[in-house]
Amino acid sequence: MKRLILPLLLTLAMPLLLSMSKKKDATITFHTLASPNDPPKTMFPADLNGRRLYFKIVPEFSQENIAAFQEFPSEDGKSKGVTLQLDSRGRSMLEIVTRTRRDEYLLALVNAQPVDFVVMDEPVQDGQITIWQGVPDEVVKGLAKKHPHLKKGAPPTMSKDMDMLPTTKKEKEKFLEAQRLQDAEDAKRAKAGKKPGPEVPTLTLPNGPTSPQIPIEGGGPAPQNPPLPPQGEPPLPR
Repeated sequence: MKRLILPLLLTLAMPLLLSMSKKKDATITFHTLASPNDPPKTMFPADLNGRRLYFKIVPEFSQENIAAFQEFPSEDGKSKGVTLQLDSRGRSMLEIVTRTRRDEYLLALVNAQPVDFVVMDEPVQDGQITIWQGVPDEVVKGLAKKHPHLKKGAPPTMSKDMDMLPTTKKEKEKFLEAQRLQDAEDAKRAKAGKKPGPEVPTLTLPNGPTSPQIPIEGGGPAPQNPPLPPQGEPPLPR
């Protein structure tokens, strides 16, 4: 998708959008353009590039579809940006809208306030979308409490591990708890001057004769060398 570095003006806030932001700790929603035939109550206005446009109130996907995220400093230096990895439903919806609504705007709202937009110039199949600016620090902190981070150091398009990420609420809680325990263990090991990471067990195998033959359950140990045939008889097959 193509991001335009152009001014995004504040919109006339819709009461329904404001009520959406009060129901959750933080809301992140993505909206497509409304149709001219849509009822007025189902759309809200936004000024993009000095042009008044109308978007659907019902989002295509939201914070409920986030599987993982990664924050980064925005170009304006006043806020944060986030790359979001969507779950299976969000990934499917993102691909559908980028295929069927090509060259249209996709508007991102954080806590019912428009913060960024992109032009959907090509299908997105990896389930990742980026909000490049306008994400407050408290929203980033809220995301960190509920969702794992993407692999640090990976580029925004890196999503090969997407299918391994937790998607349900219970899976996310277990993943975050395991992540917190691992972070605490890494800090403990770093304080002791050890490398971070789980302990690698060391096994010492007993010395003993080895045999290429498979042992039979209930039988004695296989002989190390095959028996010699009696003289005058053909050799045993190998």
